[in-house]
Amino acid sequence: MSVQQILLGLLADGALHSGSELARTLDVTRTAVWKHVKQLESLGLEVGASRGKGYQLVAPLELLDRAKIESALDAATKKSLDSIELLWATASTSDYLLDEVAAVTDQLQVCLAEFQTGGRGRRGRPWLAPAGHGLCMSVARLFEATPVSLSCLGLAVGVGTLRAVRACGVSTAELKWPNDIVVEGRKLAGVLIDVRGETTGPLRVVAGVGVNYLLNQSTANAITASGGIPPTSLSRCVPGAESARNYAAAILVKEVCGALEQFAASGFGGFADEWRSADYLQGRKISVNGDQQIDGIAQGIADDGRLCVQSGGQTHYVVTGDVSVR
Repeated sequence: MSVQQILLGLLADGALHSGSELARTLDVTRTAVWKHVKQLESLGLEVGASRGKGYQLVAPLELLDRAKIESALDAATKKSLDSIELLWATASTSDYLLDEVAAVTDQLQVCLAEFQTGGRGRRGRPWLAPAGHGLCMSVARLFEATPVSLSCLGLAVGVGTLRAVRACGVSTAELKWPNDIVVEGRKLAGVLIDVRGETTGPLRVVAGVGVNYLLNQSTANAITASGGIPPTSLSRCVPGAESARNYAAAILVKEVCGALEQFAASGFGGFADEWRSADYLQGRKISVNGDQQIDGIAQGIADDGRLCVQSGGQTHYVVTGDVSVR
């Protein structure tokens, strides 16, 4: 464990810790403590410093604990897993599974990270989350043959993510095509699917899921400035959630893994009604910016996952694009 990790663990309670106390515990100089604090700030954390008193996080954190996450998983989920890895920092949990972990048959591989240096969102946007603030997770599964409804896999994982955040208490969460979970129009979570392999199979699919768990104002501002949907967080939606991050991580593992297994068994058919009942865009005036530029009324999704938009007296079927509510 690095000095940086240990320092964050000491500061995670949100209390004031003197520089001399931290130096003794870490067995470094007070100057070194200051340097490590600055490194934490480079991870997006807000650390307050009081001259002569010490350092404290602006808000306390619950750091991820693999043992706590695994102990909260049900037997069926544990049986479906080949591995579950918890990383301090990585470029991307999805890239880690794709590039560093060998594929296995019939079981799922899970990776969570406290911090991503290159987290990816849709259409090249970065996924922004300070260390310890998000739930950054990817799950890999090998399909021996290409699923018939592969184009709908992101929608199915979106339903799994929706199930997770609702189980954590966000009862008003909805799905925004193609891969966002929103609360009153603000983004709570997102899904990104990576596929590698042959056209006819086998295919290795990695489902990346990011949930805003905690959200400081500087990060919220940065997300909006980058062109993303204005965000919200699980802790803002559910009072008291700040101290239940490992529980939420376990629920997310369970529901996303369950969605992948359900999709492997029966395709998108078992998700379609649930997706449509939670459709945030249904009946709204929208603008689509992508392969097509369309202004119209959202009319739900087709059986193959395309967005249906009524415009100019006809129905347009959208494969990909950014959608904004007018």
